[in-house]
Amino acid sequence: MRYIKPLSAILLITTFFGCQNQSKEKAVNETKNVQPQETLDSSDPRPKDQTYFLNKVKAESDYDITSNSIKKDAHIEAFNKYAKDTLKEFKDWQFVVDEVNDNDYEANTVSKILGFNVNPIYNLKLVAPIKIDNSVDTIAIDNRVDFTYTIPKSPKGASLKKQLMVIKDLNQGDTIIISGAVTHLDDKGKINFAPFYDQYLPWNVDLIVSEIRKKANPSVK
Repeated sequence: MRYIKPLSAILLITTFFGCQNQSKEKAVNETKNVQPQETLDSSDPRPKDQTYFLNKVKAESDYDITSNSIKKDAHIEAFNKYAKDTLKEFKDWQFVVDEVNDNDYEANTVSKILGFNVNPIYNLKLVAPIKIDNSVDTIAIDNRVDFTYTIPKSPKGASLKKQLMVIKDLNQGDTIIISGAVTHLDDKGKINFAPFYDQYLPWNVDLIVSEIRKKANPSVK
C-alpha cells in the first residue's frame, strides 16, 4: 500500500495543475450548450467566475436536461471538460460556513482518492448561494451549491497547519474567502460530475484549498 500516496500525488498534480493548452475562453466556447440561462447580477460582490459557476450548476440541474438521457450525457461530458479546463484554479471565492464535522463518510472525493479519510479528518462544509438575497436569513435549498473541504486533524506541512488554524476559528454563518480548485472525482480518480445529474439534492462538490481566510465583515448571509 506504500505506493498509493506518491501515485495519488502524481495523479492530483496531473489532473488539476498540469499544463493546459486550451485557454479559458476556448473552454467556455466549447461548453456553450450548457451556458447559464440567467444573466449575472452586477450587484453581486463575488468574483464573476464564481457566480458564473453557480449559475451554470443551476442550469445543469434543469429537469429538461436531467430527464433526457441523450441531453444528460452530452451535458456531463461538456461539464467535465469545463471543470478540467477552467475550475483547476480560482481566486478569492466567497463561501458561507455551514459546519465542521469529523465524519469520514462525508469526506470529499479528493481525500478519499488520496487516502486521507482513513486518518482522523475534519470536513469543512460550506454553502454558496446562487443568488444573494439579503432579505432573508437562510439559504433556500434550490438556491445553493454545497462544498466540502477535507483536511487531516493533524496535518503535516506549514500550509495545511495554517489552514487548520483558520478553520478552528470558524463558526456557522461566517463568510470566508478561499482560493484553490473545484472538482469531483470518481473512484478511478477522474473528474466526473455525472452523479449530480441523477439526484435532486444540491450539488456537493470538492474544494482543493490553497489559501483560506475569514472575511471580517460578511456581506453574504
